[in-house]
Amino acid sequence: MLPAPSDPRAHATGVRAGVSDRALTAPQGDRTSLRTEESTYVTRFPADDRTAGRPFGDDYARRRMVPRPAAGAGAVAAFAAASPTGRRAEPEDDDGYVRALVADLSPGDADEAVLRRREAVVSRLQDGWAQRSAQELDVVRNRHGADVFPVIGDLLMAPATWEDVRRQAEAAGLERVPLEHPELEGRIVQLRSTDPRRARRLHGLVSALRSRGHAVSMSYVTPLGGRPIMKPNSGVFAPQVATFDEYVAEGEAHGRGVVVAVVDTGIAADRRSDGWLRDVVRVGADDPGTHGDDTNVDPLDAEPHDGYLDVYAGHGTFVAGIVQQVAPGAEIRVLKAVGPGGAGSELDVACALIRAVRDGAHVVNLSLGTQTLFDEPSLPLAVALDVVREIEDERGWASVIVASAGNYGDDTPTWPAAFGRVVAVGGLTRDLRPTTWSSHGSWVDVSAVGEGILSTYVPGRQNPAFAVSAQEFGDDAFAQWVGTSFAAPQVAGAIARTMTELGVDGPAAVHALLAAGKPVAGYGRALQILPGA
Repeated sequence: MLPAPSDPRAHATGVRAGVSDRALTAPQGDRTSLRTEESTYVTRFPADDRTAGRPFGDDYARRRMVPRPAAGAGAVAAFAAASPTGRRAEPEDDDGYVRALVADLSPGDADEAVLRRREAVVSRLQDGWAQRSAQELDVVRNRHGADVFPVIGDLLMAPATWEDVRRQAEAAGLERVPLEHPELEGRIVQLRSTDPRRARRLHGLVSALRSRGHAVSMSYVTPLGGRPIMKPNSGVFAPQVATFDEYVAEGEAHGRGVVVAVVDTGIAADRRSDGWLRDVVRVGADDPGTHGDDTNVDPLDAEPHDGYLDVYAGHGTFVAGIVQQVAPGAEIRVLKAVGPGGAGSELDVACALIRAVRDGAHVVNLSLGTQTLFDEPSLPLAVALDVVREIEDERGWASVIVASAGNYGDDTPTWPAAFGRVVAVGGLTRDLRPTTWSSHGSWVDVSAVGEGILSTYVPGRQNPAFAVSAQEFGDDAFAQWVGTSFAAPQVAGAIARTMTELGVDGPAAVHALLAAGKPVAGYGRALQILPGA
C-alpha cells in the first residue's frame, strides 16, 4: 500500500473557501452541486489576471519549454515559451499534424485513409483484448451511431437482480462465474454464456430485463477517450525542452502535498534523463496475493509484440506528464487498468479507482470512458463510486474524480464522466471554442484545450497503419496529441494547484475553478490552462 498523503493545507497559502467535503457527492444526474453558491467561494488566484476562463493568467504560456523538430520529423511544436521581449509564443503546427489528428477524430464523413486507420485501430483493440483475456470483444453500434465494445457472452448485474432473474438467466444459457475482482465482491454478479450460439445475442435479454427495472448491463470494455483515437505526432528533441528542474524553477511547485492518481495504461518503465516523471513509482511485477493488480508499467510493444509501439502505448505517460506540467509539486501515482492496445475492462477501471482513493489520492484522473448500448450507466463504476463514498465517510474527507467527456462529438452521456459526482471534462480549441469532436452536453462540467497538447511520450516506432504520419521517437520524447483525454489531466492538475494556492480541499478547489471559468454552452466552464496548437 502506498503511504498516506500529507495534508495539502499544511503547504498552502491564502484563504480557505468554506466548502463541505460532501460537495461532490451529488447523485447521478444532479450537476447543481458543482455550481451553486459560487459567490461564497474564492474565485481568483493571487497575481493572476481577472479574465474569465484564465484562472492562472499566463503562467503556463510563459514557462520556458520550447521543443525543436525531431530529426527527420519536420514538425515544430513550440510549446508556449516566452521570447526575450516577453511576447508569448503560441504552439505551432507547421506541418499540419494537429489538423490531421483533429480530422481523424472528428465525426461525419471521412476520407478513405481515415476510415482505414479507424478500422485498423478498432481491429487492434479487439485483438489486444483477446490476447490478454482469452475472450472476444464485440463491436456494436448503439442508437446514437457510436461503436461500443461489450465482451461477448458476459453480463453484469446487481446481486438482488440475480436473485430475481436467476431462472430466466439460466434458461438463456447463462451461468454465474467468479468475479475475480475482490474490491467489487458481493456487489456485482458476473454471468457468462454457456451457449456460443447465444453469446452474441444477449442484447435483447438485457433490454428486456432493464425494461422491467432490473440492474443489468453488458460487460463493457472502456476505450481511452471514449472513441478510439489516432497516434500522437510531433516528436521533439529533449535537449531543446526545459528539464523538469528548469521548469519548476520558473514558478512555484504548485500542488505540493497533493496526491494525484492517474488510472490509465501505466507508465514507461525507463526513467527519463530530463527529470520529468522521475519520482513516479514504477512497479514491474504483480503480487499474486493482490490478484495481479500491482504492476503499473506500460509494456509499449506487447499487443502484439511486432517492433512497433502499440496503438495506445504511452497514453498514461502522456497524461501523467500533463498533470506534472500543471502541478509540478504534486505526487503523481500511476495505476494501470488499460492495456497498450486501448482496451480496459470497466471492472478493472472500477477496482483501480477504488484502490487509488483507498490509498489516499486527493484527485483521481480517468482519461477514458464509453457510451453504452442503452445509455445506461456503467454498473461496475456506479458500484465503485458507492465504495468510494464509503471510504470517504469513514476517513472524513472527499477525493475529487475527474474524467474525460469522450470524443464522440455528440451529447450522449459517456461513463464515468456523466456520473453526478465526477467532474466531466470536454475538449476545446486553443481559443476556447467548441470542437467538432468532443462530447458535450448538460452533464459536462468544465472544458480545457484538447488540441495539440504537448507532453511526455515514450521511445519507439509508430506503426504506419495507425498514425497520421508515422514517426520514430527517441529517449526523453515529447509529442502532441488530440482528445478529451488530454483536457482532463489539465483540470486534475489545476485542482491540485488550487488546493495549495488557496488552501482549500478538493471539492472547494473545483468550485473555485468553476467560478473562475468562462461559460460555454454544452461545455460547462471553459478554462485556459495549457496552450494547444
